[in-house]
Amino acid sequence: MPDEPVVELLDGWESLMWEWARRRGEPVHTEDGALYLETKAGGPSGPRLTVDVSRAAGSLVVAVTDGTLVPADRLAPTAAAATAWNAREVTPTAVLGDARSDEPLLSAVLTLPLVCHLTATGFATTLDALLDRSVRLLRECHDLGFVLRSTDDLAGPE
Repeated sequence: MPDEPVVELLDGWESLMWEWARRRGEPVHTEDGALYLETKAGGPSGPRLTVDVSRAAGSLVVAVTDGTLVPADRLAPTAAAATAWNAREVTPTAVLGDARSDEPLLSAVLTLPLVCHLTATGFATTLDALLDRSVRLLRECHDLGFVLRSTDDLAGPE
């Protein structure tokens, strides 16, 4: 885009989020100072993800989830998978937790400093790449959580 304006996230993140949603053809919703939308990742057959964007501690926090809560029998292996992801990958960060539920929610989280400056295209490219990596993070952590959840996996030799 020729001469596209550069926007500081501190005061412009909401307009960048609305523009990204417009480009994706998705409606934006608001809740407690956050903006969120639901969108498909990886094309029309890809998974439907929720992208939640809010300010916290001098950063813009972007959390992506497929909405799957992690039950108690999968918590330890899913946490192990998330820890392995975080040790191996730089971004996004795998996070388990949800204040609104007794069961944790697995999310892929990216933080950007509010002093960061981006064009609308740069912001869209950043979030599009985050969606692609989030699909991989969620799939890997959920899959390992299912594989390791059986108590048979932890049983000692007879």
